[in-house]
Amino acid sequence: MKGLAEYAMRGRRQAIIAVLLTGLFPMIYCFSAAIVGLVNLRKSASEGLIILLWSLLPAALFWMAGDSIPMVLMLSTAILAQALKHFKSWSKMIMLGTVLGILTQLSLVWQGAYVAQLVSLVEEVILVQQSQGIVVEYSANEVVNLLLSFYGAYHFATVIFCLALARWWQAVLYNPGGFKTEFHQFKLEPGFAILLASFIVAALAGVPPLSNWLAIMCIPPLLGGLALLHYMVAFKKMGFSWVGMAYLLALFVSPVVILLGLLDSILNFRKRIAGA
Repeated sequence: MKGLAEYAMRGRRQAIIAVLLTGLFPMIYCFSAAIVGLVNLRKSASEGLIILLWSLLPAALFWMAGDSIPMVLMLSTAILAQALKHFKSWSKMIMLGTVLGILTQLSLVWQGAYVAQLVSLVEEVILVQQSQGIVVEYSANEVVNLLLSFYGAYHFATVIFCLALARWWQAVLYNPGGFKTEFHQFKLEPGFAILLASFIVAALAGVPPLSNWLAIMCIPPLLGGLALLHYMVAFKKMGFSWVGMAYLLALFVSPVVILLGLLDSILNFRKRIAGA
């Protein structure tokens, strides 16, 4: 992957070739978005815009085939890359990313025909299950709301992955170790964490429309919790296997990591660990 980043940063022509080729294939168009992010992080906004526009060409092919994810992914990655470059703060960038994730979900909710088609498909599946004697305890609308919620969360998580890859590339090429330091120090703004915690509690209580955004709102504190666990492993020199355990913890007991991320934003566990 480092070789791809080196090639893309040789010049505009190479960056254009890289985003066009990687953007054509479903399994690797994330690399196209990461290149867009890298150029926006490292070079001027005008240069970043040029590469973004070229990356939208293969994304437009997916759009015409009914898949809007690559198009939204390229645009969101470029926007958040510029935000990270301007604010020099992962926390502020994550705040903006959360808003973009919610807007992405709403963009589908507002497409009445698309939602109606989803409801129709789910109703057909439910009818098939009922004809087989299966008791269905959920409605088609509930299933569609869940699908739309996870679409927004999936988009948000993918954008953050692409931007993290871009930032890692930038560090490897121009500032070795910089990404590690940045990520280890990442924690949410206290006010944002309190707001998220309030919204998450309301969402768990079923308050609309917050209940539809629960998965999206859990991503920022989950990242904060993972960043803290990374810091602890590095500070205590505990070995790479502990990093794997941290991700297993995030996978199987994610509420614990989310709570850790929320508490860290207020209590600053890093300061306590360093002073211990």
